[in-house]
Amino acid sequence: MTDAATSGSPDQAITDERLGVFTSDAQPLSDGSVLHHSFCGSMRDPDGREIVLMLDTTDPQEARSLLPRLYGMAENLAVLERRAIEAIARAFTKGTPTADDLADARDDLSLNTIAVEDGGEIVLHFTDSCGRHFLDGYWPAVRLDRDDTVLDVTVEA
Repeated sequence: MTDAATSGSPDQAITDERLGVFTSDAQPLSDGSVLHHSFCGSMRDPDGREIVLMLDTTDPQEARSLLPRLYGMAENLAVLERRAIEAIARAFTKGTPTADDLADARDDLSLNTIAVEDGGEIVLHFTDSCGRHFLDGYWPAVRLDRDDTVLDVTVEA
């Protein structure tokens, strides 16, 4: 793992051999200030989808310390994605979800972002690919603790 730029620079990058390049983007705001985003990168999982990886820090040392959590997530992606989708179905189905409810959720929800936060919690963000389950501009998210137990299911915008 190497830094492509000096520490503290908003355009620095961390290259990880397993997960790729993580960069910190900056966005100029209308008041002249600059918003620096957290490190992020992307990967492709076995079925070819692109999934955005985010590390909730702009500090290169902290970013490196969060990478092992992403390794574990990538190794168990199919199991954790299924667990998260089932949690979403339970949270938004009246009563206990049927086998058809769960199948629909697996067909219609697509993982698009994995965010690792300080402390090792992970938030999985999903897209409603058919647009029937969540209003436009809203998506479900599932928070997992360090042991990959579902802590919360939310709707974000």
